[in-house]
Amino acid sequence: MHQQTIFDSIIQRTKPETHRFVQKNLAIVAEVSRLMKEKGWTQKELAKKLQKTDSEVSKWLSGLHNLTLKSITKLEAVLEADLLEVPQNHASQMKTVHNVLNEKQPK
Repeated sequence: MHQQTIFDSIIQRTKPETHRFVQKNLAIVAEVSRLMKEKGWTQKELAKKLQKTDSEVSKWLSGLHNLTLKSITKLEAVLEADLLEVPQNHASQMKTVHNVLNEKQPK
């Protein structure tokens, strides 16, 4: 079987959510790498700022690790950037939810 045919066969058998997971994970890793380059940081420096081991950050940046929301948020805080941008149509909904949650509740 030709190599491209094998690849196509694997892609066809892969669940749509797996495709999305891989795309989003690689997009996050690419953005982290871009931001690190922009800041002139090495992977070792990023690990130190995250208070993580070099090997753990290496695993995160491999593109194969299942990043948790907590680890993504920690990366965002250290890099001072959003890695998961909220689509514009959801931004106003989030603001509304935020306002409701911050209203004083009657006693």
